[in-house]
Formats: sequence, C-alpha cells, structure tokens
Amino acid sequence: MKLEHDVVQDLYPLYLEDDLSPSVKTAVDEHLKECEECKTFYETGEKSFQINEIEEPIVPQSLDEKIILKMKLTRLRLISVVLAVIIFSMILTDYVNEREKMFMAVSDYYVAIENSPQMFDSIKNKEQSDLMHIEQTFFQLFEGIMEIEEYMNFIESKFYDSTAFHLSLNTQRLNSMVQVMKTRYNQGRWSETDEAAFQALKEYFKKQEDITSVEYSKTHHGYSSYLHILDVKKLDKFYENVNLLSYSYTRFHKMPEQIKVLREAELKSRIASTLDINKDDIDLKKENPVNAMYVYRFEIGNGYGGEIDAISGQITHYFGDTGPLRDGPIMDQKEAEKKAMSYLEKIYGKDLNLELVSLGFNFNSFADDSRYKVYSFKAVPKVKGYTLYTPLETETILNLNARNGKLESFDHNRHVPSFDELDVVDLTGSSGNIDDKKAVIIYSAITGNFELVFMKPDLEYFQEDKFISVKTGLEEKIYIDAF
Repeated sequence: MKLEHDVVQDLYPLYLEDDLSPSVKTAVDEHLKECEECKTFYETGEKSFQINEIEEPIVPQSLDEKIILKMKLTRLRLISVVLAVIIFSMILTDYVNEREKMFMAVSDYYVAIENSPQMFDSIKNKEQSDLMHIEQTFFQLFEGIMEIEEYMNFIESKFYDSTAFHLSLNTQRLNSMVQVMKTRYNQGRWSETDEAAFQALKEYFKKQEDITSVEYSKTHHGYSSYLHILDVKKLDKFYENVNLLSYSYTRFHKMPEQIKVLREAELKSRIASTLDINKDDIDLKKENPVNAMYVYRFEIGNGYGGEIDAISGQITHYFGDTGPLRDGPIMDQKEAEKKAMSYLEKIYGKDLNLELVSLGFNFNSFADDSRYKVYSFKAVPKVKGYTLYTPLETETILNLNARNGKLESFDHNRHVPSFDELDVVDLTGSSGNIDDKKAVIIYSAITGNFELVFMKPDLEYFQEDKFISVKTGLEEKIYIDAF
C-alpha cells in the first residue's frame, strides 16, 4: 500500500495513539523510510512549508474602504470639535459684546432719568417759562430705551413681549401735559387735580430713577453683570403709570382712578344696538394702549368693523358691508339725510344738536367704478348757534350707500374725545362776535371740557394757540389727540 504525503500527515494523530490498523501502520512506516519530510514531521510534530507554497491572504477591498472611512470620520469628529469650540467662542464673544452695549445703554438711560423728579419744579416757577429741558429729558428717555431694546437678550425680549406698554412713552401727550400744567399754574387755575397729577408725576419718575439705579449697579458689578437679566416688567410699570396719567389729565383733567371704563359686554351691546347686528357676531380686541388708550377694535366678519371708545361708549370709526356694487336708482337726498341723522342719533344720542352738511357724492373716494355711489355728509355739532371748532381741518364724516341707505363708513373727529356734555357748555358772558373776533366752542386741553372762546377765523391764530375764554378772558389751548 502506497500512501501520499497528505494522507500520511493526516494520519499523524492516529499514528501517535496507535489507532491505525496493522496494514495502514505498515504503509505509513514504509513511507517514512522513503520520505524525509514526513519523517521530520512525525519526529517533531512541526510541518514545514516552502515560502513559495504559502498563499498570500486576500484582503477584501471593502476592508480598505472601511479603514479609510474610519479615518475620515475621525478627522471629521476632530474638525467638528474644533468648529464647536470656535463657534462657542464666537457666540460667547458676541454675547459679551452685546451685554457690554446693554450696560452702556443702561448707563445712558440712568443719566437721563437721574434727578429727573426735580426738573418738574420749573412747572411751578413763574419766572421760568421755558420747559425745553423737560422735553429734552423725555426725548433722552426715548432714545435710551430704544438702545436698551436693541441689546436685549432672548430672555429679556420674552419679558418685553409680555409687558403691557413695551417700554413706550407717548412723549407728545406727556409734553402737552406739562405745558397745560404750566399754563394752569401761571393763570392761577391750579387745583387739587393739578397737584395730585404733579405729585404723581414726580413720584413715578423717582421710582423709575430708583429702579434704574439698581439696574445700573447690577450691570456694573464685574463678571456677574454678564449673567444679570434686566427687570423689564418692573421698568414697564413706569410707562404704564405715566401713560395713564398723561392721558386722563390731558383728555379729562382727571386722575386715572377717576376714569370709568365700560366693560367689554357693554361695548358689544352698544355696537350691536347702533349697527343693528347680533352682539354674538362681534369680536373685540384692545388696541395698543400707548397711542390708542381705552380703544377697542371690533370686527363683524369679512374684514368689516371699526373702533369704539371704552370710556364714552361711542363708535369712533366704522367701515361696513353695504352689499355688492350694482346699478340702480339713487335714493333721494332728503331721504339720505334722514338716514344719516338716524345713524348719528344712535351713535351720539337724540339730544345732540347736529348740523348735517352735504359733501356730495363719494367724498374723499378714489373709486373708479361708476356703480360706486355714496352720499357723504359732515356732522357739525352746534350749541345755541355756536359751532364746535376743531383743529387741522378734521371733521366728523359719514358715508351712506346712495342706493340702499346703509351706513358704509363713519369717522368721528379724533380731536374731540366725545360729544358728551357738549350741550351743557357754559355760555355765560358770551356775546357772539366782538370786534373782529369770532366766538366758537372748542374742546379745551386746559380744562378738559368744552369751552366758548374767541378766535380769529384764520388758522394763524390756531397755530399760535390764540384762543381766549369768553367767560374768564384767559388763554385756552385746544385739545390735540396725541396718537
């Protein structure tokens, strides 16, 4: 029996254990006598190979790709870490720079309001007629708060958005307030209301000075300043108080707590009654209180609606749907006048004496559709022959659909808070025209009431504020709505 090398080498374990049959063992022994290689293997247990017999292992191409991919991923991770460090450094630097700008803005604001309560003392100083320093302070506060708003961080901005007045001050109305105060003091009209408003104004500015002083300290306190969050809500309380005070004083010559505001349910009822609609179809939304104090915007669907004053309960603006444009007969002028007066009576009340002045068709309208036809009227209140004068050529305008008589639009003169109590104006001492002066009724910013005054019939005297009370002979100032 002749055996091959491979067979002999495979039989090696059995050979050692003496588990081979005699014939196979004899064949193995004969092979070992002749084969030096197998003999060595059986003696040492180690197999020898020629180098050229060793097969080169085949490395799969996918393994190279995995190694390369791993190297790339490692490099990307390293780059990501470096970029993250750079971005974080940039964000931190940016935040620090923004905070430092905020610190400077707080400083400027503090400088503007520091010692501001004392500036109001000039109102009671008859020898000091110029109040420009007060107006300048108001302007500096406006600029200062604009800077603060610009550099607020995310958290401060969230607080800012939730405030009622957004750190905004109606400086035009506030300037008017101090001017009226000055006039009343110089004319000897100073009252308890004036004193209460004067002291409240000083108190509000003093509180804001104290609050700003604390904010100044916290934003100039080393590294901890960078983590300080501005108390925006506390700062906004000043703007709420001052705006409410300046509004109630200039419009009614009253303190804010003396103003009675109608509830939303009552406002809806008045709108529904005036316009003959269901109050459940009315949506109310309070307007921005800075410029439109106590004003609600109402909607009645399809984008139509208007505004209503929550103090007088009177609609001040309205735009309604009178149906699609169409051809057809135009209603009679007299009938249109009756319709217009009925709407005015619903808005203002039946006791008000209004002169209805026709303005023809499509007053102030630029509609180019020939089917669009509205009767336009101007409502001019009168008391015993005296006309209500309003500034800047502002008027109360009403437009009716000329085909069906429905109210299309209405705008109450914004420089007259309301026509309430117009019929009880004091006409004592009046004598109509005197020399070249004309007697008219104005809504006075000095008294917060309707007053009979003398004026020349040209706007030159309005621009110079030359209105003289018929009753007292003192100068009056006409009320201008500071929107």
